[in-house]
Amino acid sequence: MIRSQFRIRWIALGIAVVLVAFTVVLAVQTRSQPSVPRLVLEHASAPQLNLKTLDGKAVTSAQLRSKTYVVNFFNSWCIPCQQETPALKTFYDQHKSEGDFAMLGIIIDDDAPTMRGYVRDRGIGWPVLVDPKGSAALDYGTTGQPETYVVAPDGVVVCGTLGPSSVAELNTWLAAARAGQQCT
Repeated sequence: MIRSQFRIRWIALGIAVVLVAFTVVLAVQTRSQPSVPRLVLEHASAPQLNLKTLDGKAVTSAQLRSKTYVVNFFNSWCIPCQQETPALKTFYDQHKSEGDFAMLGIIIDDDAPTMRGYVRDRGIGWPVLVDPKGSAALDYGTTGQPETYVVAPDGVVVCGTLGPSSVAELNTWLAAARAGQQCT
């Protein structure tokens, strides 16, 4: 009987040690993940775009040449995306009349009819693109939503973040991209 209790305690202790070790490994890996997207860290050229807006208009990388542009990956059911929308609207309203500026939303994991309602109900004025095969999301290497990139006029992704962005961040990134600077 005593031997059985002793064995059970050692087994419980062993399981506890394994769980603590697993928790430490998970915490270290989560903390080491960058909040800066891979393309920004690599100073990579923006992937080529060839998508259509919710109303069927084609948008290509060629149309964005020589502009500083923002690409925001999002969907309607993402709470951080919903929270970020007012900041994106404010930022877009500040810059939409500038000839060297563009902003695009790219839908991830959502359907066009739902997104049409989302865009209409929230008064989103920038082009929202449909990525039915997920090719743009794959090319950008997205890992979640929202995910935002700022592309300089030379086509290099210079700034961005995983998660919601603020008006202040977006303005800082836009200025850096126009000045040819990286945000890493």
